[in-house]
Amino acid sequence: MRGRVLIALAAVTLLLAGCGADEGGSDVASRTGNGTGNQAASSAKPSEDPREKMLKYAQCMRENGVDMPDPDPNQGGVMFKLDKDTSQETMQKAQEVCKQHQPSGQRADGGDPKRAEAMRKVAQCMRDNGVEDYPDPEGNTVRINGDVDQDPDFKAAQEKCQKEAAEAGMGGS
Repeated sequence: MRGRVLIALAAVTLLLAGCGADEGGSDVASRTGNGTGNQAASSAKPSEDPREKMLKYAQCMRENGVDMPDPDPNQGGVMFKLDKDTSQETMQKAQEVCKQHQPSGQRADGGDPKRAEAMRKVAQCMRDNGVEDYPDPEGNTVRINGDVDQDPDFKAAQEKCQKEAAEAGMGGS
């Protein structure tokens, strides 16, 4: 697999509401910073804090062969940047094992249809603004394979698609 694999989790509406306004983080896809990674519990509770659940998801993914940092909610949404050498098969297996830790509305088997529609609008906006290979979401998840984020029009398209990204819970203003 060439390039990087990005997974954008779109259940950040609750997270962003709990963490305050996004200050200038309008990125649709971005590199994440280092998180704490201190997660001891192995089962997710239904009333669990969304950020805590995302941290558990990242830890579970690492435990199942996907080298990824903890999510950084200060990047205009919760984005995971995966190692370029992670195979699709390894990622899919880890996602299946870790799905109980995905925040509400983020399960690979469905999710919030309104959020999925909003994410389709983000994808269309990105393509309309020059990023021809920007993929459609799969449910509430966007997988950006290859060098899509290296497209010379990517940053400019992100700026132009801020409104759509915000409506999809992916940051923006």
